Amino acid sequence: MVFLLPETGLHLKTLTELALKKGLRTKETCFGALVEGEPAAIKNFLERLKQRYPVYAKRRGFSIEDTEVCASTFLNRDEGLPPWLFRYAGQIRRYTS
Repeated sequence: MVFLLPETGLHLKTLTELALKKGLRTKETCFGALVEGEPAAIKNFLERLKQRYPVYAKRRGFSIEDTEVCASTFLNRDEGLPPWLFRYAGQIRRYTS
């Protein structure tokens, strides 16, 4: 998982293009992007990315195709946003700044 904040200067489209050029699979998310590929390729990609941009990356224990762990799966649009969402949003900002 690569977390992006607007202050980094790196846009999601650019991140996706850079990953695709390295032969990695990506999935855009609400917080940045999921990037998958061979471990060595991922490590190299993240090292180069961190040299140019202040991004935070975290290892994810499940595949891009696994939708059962996505928060949007559990949202009930009629009830509004879940109360835990704001707590997690605050944690993302804290860990990426």
